[in-house]
Amino acid sequence: MPGYWKRFGLVIALIFLVGTARAQTVVGAVSGVIRDPSGARVPATMLTLTRLETGAQRIVTSDARGEFTIAAVAPGEYRLQAEHQGFLRYVQLLVVEVDQQQDLRVDLAVGGDTVTVEVAALLVRAESPAMGGVIDNRQILGLPLDGRDFYQLSLLLPGIAPAAEGSAGSVRGAFSISVNGAGEDANNFLLDGAYNGDPKLNGVSVTPPVDAIREFEVATSTYDASFGRNAGGQVNVVTRSGSNQFHGTAYEFFSDGALDGNNFFAPSDRPAPSYRRNQFGGTLGGPVVRDRTFFFVDTQGTRTAAGQTLITNVPTLAERGGDFSQSGLTAVDPVSGQPIPGNRIPSYYLDPAGAGLAARYPLPNRNVAGANFVSSPSLTDGGNQFDLRLDQSFRQSDNLFARYSFMDDNLFDPFAGEAGDASVPGYGIQIPSRAQNAVLGETHIFTPAVLNELRLAFNRVSNGDYQQGQGVSINRQLGLPELSTNARDWGLTLTSVNGFSAIGNDPTTPEHGTTNTWQIADTATWVRGAHLLKFGADLRLLQQNAYRDIESRGFFNFTGLLLGNPLEELLLGAPTETGGATENNPQHLRGRGYNFFVNDTWRLRRDLVLTLGLRYEYNSPAVDAANRANVYDAATGSLVQLGQAGFPRGGYDPQYHNFAPRLGLAWSPGGRDTTVIRAAYGIHYDQSSLAPGEGLYFSAPYYNFNVYYPVQGLVNLSLTNPFP
Repeated sequence: MPGYWKRFGLVIALIFLVGTARAQTVVGAVSGVIRDPSGARVPATMLTLTRLETGAQRIVTSDARGEFTIAAVAPGEYRLQAEHQGFLRYVQLLVVEVDQQQDLRVDLAVGGDTVTVEVAALLVRAESPAMGGVIDNRQILGLPLDGRDFYQLSLLLPGIAPAAEGSAGSVRGAFSISVNGAGEDANNFLLDGAYNGDPKLNGVSVTPPVDAIREFEVATSTYDASFGRNAGGQVNVVTRSGSNQFHGTAYEFFSDGALDGNNFFAPSDRPAPSYRRNQFGGTLGGPVVRDRTFFFVDTQGTRTAAGQTLITNVPTLAERGGDFSQSGLTAVDPVSGQPIPGNRIPSYYLDPAGAGLAARYPLPNRNVAGANFVSSPSLTDGGNQFDLRLDQSFRQSDNLFARYSFMDDNLFDPFAGEAGDASVPGYGIQIPSRAQNAVLGETHIFTPAVLNELRLAFNRVSNGDYQQGQGVSINRQLGLPELSTNARDWGLTLTSVNGFSAIGNDPTTPEHGTTNTWQIADTATWVRGAHLLKFGADLRLLQQNAYRDIESRGFFNFTGLLLGNPLEELLLGAPTETGGATENNPQHLRGRGYNFFVNDTWRLRRDLVLTLGLRYEYNSPAVDAANRANVYDAATGSLVQLGQAGFPRGGYDPQYHNFAPRLGLAWSPGGRDTTVIRAAYGIHYDQSSLAPGEGLYFSAPYYNFNVYYPVQGLVNLSLTNPFP
């Protein structure tokens, strides 16, 4: 906690020194037509669009056809004022949502003083062929959420479903979705227009509290050429900014298992598992300089302790000493192969290491055959996070904004959770993670028809999985060897005994990785008559440094194939198979991406909009910085270093011809915006996650994995020498 608050205070001080801005990166537009009482169009009408929260203004003039378009409008509440000599002043209140266009009819009148109307957010998006939807602030704050994760609200939209249970991206409650049947790693996450993902599995990086979110959009299909890199959903989130009024919140949510019902599957003869959850925090936003400089800050902490109940089978005290007289197992003489009289193994047959492993089991606490042990150790989770945003309007034509988001979490899972892992306490996983996302954006208005948005962004995700008791060699305490000389790998070899829970540490630990993504994105908007043209580029550099010490402690399997009694084989130190890896394969993956697009939204008629676009994407395969990885060459039957003998550095050939055309049509019969007929076609390319690229590191000589079996007369496999 002290380090968290120190970092929090330091960031506040630094960003206030830098100065800040209004979000214009995930923007919409306001367009329309000016008409007089007879229905004739009125050219040269001056329109002023004022943002109610900050007082910022945009001024345009309707063209010769009486039409106007105000592009790059930040999400928020606005007042549109239209003035023309000979007519009443017209005032219209409206809401602009993220990446949405408001198409208005401004009907001027004569006589009186001022005409004021109010327009709500559109229920039907009539100007675009794109499918999807916007979740606004009212829904985000008003709908119940488990854990206050606003991303869950995307499941309210058509075509979006939770990822398959137990999938790589959804373990331990992580957010993951499938959009229109695409994979869970096919989605692109943006926060204030900046990349906000975890490249390892293409998941989410930072998840701000619900109180910090203005709204978000999920575009599910046929979106325009300004979106790309992933072929599934485009999740576009906009954070809240300060305004001319101070506003804030403070909250704490507390949940206790004392009022919960028992788990239906938990044994009724054991105490109910514990459950406690606290989530607390607050927000504050307001002006630094009225009408010019605004700030918004939020912070949140989460503390969870939740019992995890598992039922399994463990050896009895007698069985651990080789006495099977009271159990259904048979002791067999390893020399003669015949049952041992009394069903008790003589002490001289017992292997010290095998007996030591058996003694690591807890004693039964239930008198139920095959399910004699139940435990409910607590999963604990402690998280801290904050966001700081500053918005600055230098003049009507220049706006700057800066945001920094920080999210820290430390999860302990008492059970590793994979099939075959230990189902008794003592072999859990510590999972620390940290995500950071920063963006600096500038919007410059050259003329009312020409605008430019520039974003500089940095995204960093760091996480690890560490075995419980890391650095303590239980193997050596029991007289067993360690495969690794690195203390970070030490623990207890995963030992599986058929009919009983496994014991030992999860074989995928320890691992740690840090991924950095640098991004420069620029979008120019040009309003030309009935055309809304966008040109842009998105350039990225990616760096991942990691280690994955897979099978660094190895495994022992006792299946009963040798004597018919797996537990006896453990006590005799006679495994059916063993295996493990020696490795020196630190990962240094590098990648880059060059994405360019042009898109034209062409209003052919009042009720007919045509979208034309073309996108080009080059996203390189991830390569090792020193080509320190091998692939298999089928022609020679040998391993070849990457970048040698015609093999590309990334393990597969890059694609240089990823042109992605987009064509769409939106027709609103009669121009009433109550019914919209859409048709669209597009080619979309998907950027793979980094996880497949990590497979390059698991070949000799950098990674050597061996499996051993006893072979009569050739290999004598024992716990004394488990890795011969």
